[in-house]
Amino acid sequence: MNVALAVFCIVLGISVPITAVVFIIIGRVRLARALKPVEFYPPRGYSPIDVWMRYYGINMTAHDLINPLMLYWADKGYITIEEDGKRGLKLTKLKTIEIPDDLYDMPEPQLRNFEIETALFDGLFNNRKVFYTLAADSSYNDDIKKFVTDCKNNAKEHRMTKRGKLVSRILAVLAVAVSVITTIIVGVSGIGPAALMMIFPIVGMVMFNFVPNEDIAGVLRYPFFLLWGGAPFGVALSTVPPICAVVLGIVIVSSVLTLNLLRKKIDLRSKENLRVYGEIQAFKTFLLHAELDRLETLVEDNPNYFYDILPYCYVLKITEKLRPKFDRITLDGPSWYLGDLRNTLMF
Repeated sequence: MNVALAVFCIVLGISVPITAVVFIIIGRVRLARALKPVEFYPPRGYSPIDVWMRYYGINMTAHDLINPLMLYWADKGYITIEEDGKRGLKLTKLKTIEIPDDLYDMPEPQLRNFEIETALFDGLFNNRKVFYTLAADSSYNDDIKKFVTDCKNNAKEHRMTKRGKLVSRILAVLAVAVSVITTIIVGVSGIGPAALMMIFPIVGMVMFNFVPNEDIAGVLRYPFFLLWGGAPFGVALSTVPPICAVVLGIVIVSSVLTLNLLRKKIDLRSKENLRVYGEIQAFKTFLLHAELDRLETLVEDNPNYFYDILPYCYVLKITEKLRPKFDRITLDGPSWYLGDLRNTLMF
C-alpha cells in the first residue's frame, strides 16, 4: 500500500467524525443563541417531563424525573406526601390527574408526555389510595422502568428536526461505508486474508447500536462487542504491514466514534423547540442570579411561588445553588407535605 493511498484513506476516515463534530457545534451554537427573555416561571402548561425533554434534548436521564413529578403532583393537589421512617415516603392519592382543556391542541410531544405521566400515576395508585416508596411491590419497579423507557423514546423521537435525524443517519451510513471501503483497499493491496478479519469489528460496531442499553444486556454489550470486534481487529493489525495497520486503526476508531458516540450528540432543534429552550434557560438564569429582594417580592405576590417552581428546579438541577437564597426567606410549609420538606425532598 503506497503512502498516497494511505493518506487518502486516513483523510476519508477522519472526515466523517470531523463532520459530526461540526454539526454538534452548530447545534450548540443555536442553543446558545436561543432568545432568552427574563422569565420568572417555567413555560406555561409545561410539566416537569416537558421541561426535561425540551431543555436537555438528547442529554437526559429519565430517572431524575421521579422526585420532581411527586412534588408536581402534590402542588397540583393530586396527592399528599408524608414522611414514614420505615416505608420511605407515604403518597396519598386525593384525586386523579385532571385532563387539560387544551389536551388535543397540545403539540404531539406534550400530549405523549401527558399520557406517560398519567400512566405512571395510575400504575402507582392502581386499586389503592396510599403508596409507600420503600415498601412497593415488584410492579412499582415495572412501572418506573416503563415510565423511563417511554420518556426516553418520546424524547428520542422528538428531540430534533427531520433534517437533524437525516444528518445522523447519513453519518452512520458514511461511517460504515468508509470502514468497508478502506478494508477493501487494504485487502486488494495483497493482504486479503488478514483484511477479512475486519468483518468482525465492522459488524460489531453496527450491531452495538441495536442492543438495548438496559438491564443485563446494557452491561454485557460492552465486553461482548469488545471481544467480538476487538480480538479479530487486534489480530488483523498484528499481521498486516505497519502502514496498513495505521490506516485501519485510524479509520475504524473514527468510524466507531462517529457511529456510536458523535452522531448521537448532534442536537439540531426546530425553531419552536429553540424558543421553549430559551424560555427555560431564561427561567434558570433568573433563579441563579436573582437578588434576594426580587425573590421575596415574588413570594409576597404568590405565597406558593417556591413550591410552584420547586419541581422544575429539581429538573434543572439547581436546588443546591438556590438553597442559600430560599433559606433566608420565610416560607409557610405546604399543606400537602407532612414532614421536613427542606431536608427530605427539597435539597
